[in-house]
Amino acid sequence: MYAEMRAEHGPIVPVELEPGVHGWLVTDYATLISWSRDDTRFSRDPRLWRDLAEGRIAPDSGLLPMMAPRANALFVDGVEHRRYRRAITDGLKEVGVDRLKRATELRAGELIDGFCERGTADVLNEYARMLPLMVINDLFGFDHDQGRRFVEAMRNLWLGIDPERSNTEAEKALAEVVAAKHREPGDDVTTRLIRHPAGLSDEEVIMQLLLVVAAANEPTANLIGSGIRAALADPDLPGDRAPSPTALTDIVDRVLWEDPPITNYPVIYPRADVTLDDGRVIEAGSPILLGFAASNRFFVEENAERMATSRNRAHVAWGVGHHRCPGSDEATAMTVIALRVLFDRLPSLSPALPGEELRWHLSSLSWIPVGFPVHFAPRPPEPRPPEEGEPWNESHSRPETSAPNPSTSGRSPLSYLSAFLARWTHGS
Repeated sequence: MYAEMRAEHGPIVPVELEPGVHGWLVTDYATLISWSRDDTRFSRDPRLWRDLAEGRIAPDSGLLPMMAPRANALFVDGVEHRRYRRAITDGLKEVGVDRLKRATELRAGELIDGFCERGTADVLNEYARMLPLMVINDLFGFDHDQGRRFVEAMRNLWLGIDPERSNTEAEKALAEVVAAKHREPGDDVTTRLIRHPAGLSDEEVIMQLLLVVAAANEPTANLIGSGIRAALADPDLPGDRAPSPTALTDIVDRVLWEDPPITNYPVIYPRADVTLDDGRVIEAGSPILLGFAASNRFFVEENAERMATSRNRAHVAWGVGHHRCPGSDEATAMTVIALRVLFDRLPSLSPALPGEELRWHLSSLSWIPVGFPVHFAPRPPEPRPPEEGEPWNESHSRPETSAPNPSTSGRSPLSYLSAFLARWTHGS
């Protein structure tokens, strides 16, 4: 489809985002990189979106969940962006490689223990989708009750199950986490966001949490799922033992080139009219989708000989420029660890269905299977050593007893998230 679009329109494709709402899609690798780095001509701030500013986007538009202005690092530029991004990167930096590794290995083992005796599992929904949320819960300081409710609420949101109720529960869990960290700070990312010199309000803290935790979870889960499928389909990998860590790293790199977890997002907006080489004009304030999947794939095809003889990690799967995903290294490391633990524990893993029989969720943002069933030789759960550090404790916090920082905006954009997730899951 991308090839047909490029053949008809060239590398910059006019698209209809929803009936009557128009934009553009970048499918060229060099152009995507150039425009993503050009903060003078292009902005990430949806307040520049002309159709929205001039009232042509309906309040119930399906575009608002992924394109409405929000107070987080993805949707602002300049000083605001640097303020939010610094808080996020500083918080993540304190996690450390060893702690991320321990948390991922621990939670991966617990998930595998839940199905290893059956001999069958849906490794997308029972493993790949659950693992990132559980690890992030550990690192962000959720207690057992908050973590359980947030995991369940977010999983239901991604699956489109009762989105309004699920969103309410997710918001409540996050508010309780922030309130609890005001009273009892911990060695976690949430506490560091609250205490950061950027002076984030509680709403800003929650918006950064949603960006890093909620929005980053599904792409990481998709990457883990794609990595499992790619490893099982690779004829050069051993079928009776776990692939080496080097082989798994190469697989993840290949997936990021050929099957990135996000296809056509986020969005940039030109500050002034942009004239293309063929004379067409992208008007100021028009939304331009960044086509990671198409740009990567066409670069690979156009440079097949060079790509076959040398390793190249210059894909755009995590974005480019100042807005490149701040958690990309953590997501990649988590994926490699998740694959290693899974294949170490279940070396006889194999697909339960041929690839052509998988059912898919298709949307403008991603393509992911509905599930990925596998079978393997049943094995008993492994004995677990006592967990180091503080375990999750039951939450006895009451949000009304907290002293939150003041809100910095009128209407909370949290409700946009639930609609976004529901529409993303249902491919509309």
